[in-house]
Amino acid sequence: MTPVELVRPKSSPRDRSTITIYQVDAFTTIPLTGNPAGVVVDADGLTTEQMQQIAREMFVSETAFILPSTRSGADLQIRWFTPQTEVPLCGHATIAGFHVLAQEALWNMKADGRYRFQVETKSGILPVDVQKGAASIEVFLGLHPPAFTRAGQYKLDAMRILNINLDQIENRMPLVMTDYLYVPIRRLHTLYSMKPNFSAMNQFLSNRNLTGLCVFTTETVDRTSHLHSRFFAPPVGIDEDPVTGSANGPLGAYLVEYGKIKLDGETMTFVGEQGDVIGRGGRVTIEVTHRNKKVRGVRIGGTAVTVLKGSMVLR
Repeated sequence: MTPVELVRPKSSPRDRSTITIYQVDAFTTIPLTGNPAGVVVDADGLTTEQMQQIAREMFVSETAFILPSTRSGADLQIRWFTPQTEVPLCGHATIAGFHVLAQEALWNMKADGRYRFQVETKSGILPVDVQKGAASIEVFLGLHPPAFTRAGQYKLDAMRILNINLDQIENRMPLVMTDYLYVPIRRLHTLYSMKPNFSAMNQFLSNRNLTGLCVFTTETVDRTSHLHSRFFAPPVGIDEDPVTGSANGPLGAYLVEYGKIKLDGETMTFVGEQGDVIGRGGRVTIEVTHRNKKVRGVRIGGTAVTVLKGSMVLR
């Protein structure tokens, strides 16, 4: 299908004492599951301080603010804030943001079809594809391929802060890190029963300039899935994130690079599960392009559902 030409919306002066804001559950089609995100589709004119205040008021893991681009080659800009701080990347709030743009027929997404964007972020310019149909909207975000570093030296630390035994860590799969630490776990029931020490985790991660910790297993709830994970990020004010796109994408790359799945073609599609443990189950589609097990590209995708639209008063 030929992509539809994009038309930048015209800005107009308006009262900035109120904003229109959405709450959207991402990586699901069922309200009150998946990962909730705040979305402000027209954040032009808001200050960084106001964005942080809005995110704190929404009190979901991230709120996305959509703004005009400031860089050549980008169609628009997204900034993401937790209730505590701005973060360089957020998958679920991007899915949520473009879901709202398509739902509201913004950025010329009036007709059903495929729309492609180049999005300015703190992590560089990233591609976003939107497939708008009569019954659903599917959004894919392209990520930079992860550069994993072996992190076996942190195995005992992981055991301590996760409150698990050493034999519950999967020793046939390596601990690795990017800006997150990834810890493979043998059994799904261990993920369900795990009760981390968030104070100790916060100190451990902060001292090593790590943003979050992802525990995962190849045992799954659904037979069609490939991974089940939980994600913790106390350094940015999120003890547990329900469904984390920025962690699931690298998990797909992990399966390819470390030979944990039979490869069939140069593009592999995986399903990552998350959130079931805390009653907010979601599913992330992960696409990994590789050549001879060397990852060339990663995309995460999914659907979303808008659960709230309203006006917020600013001070």
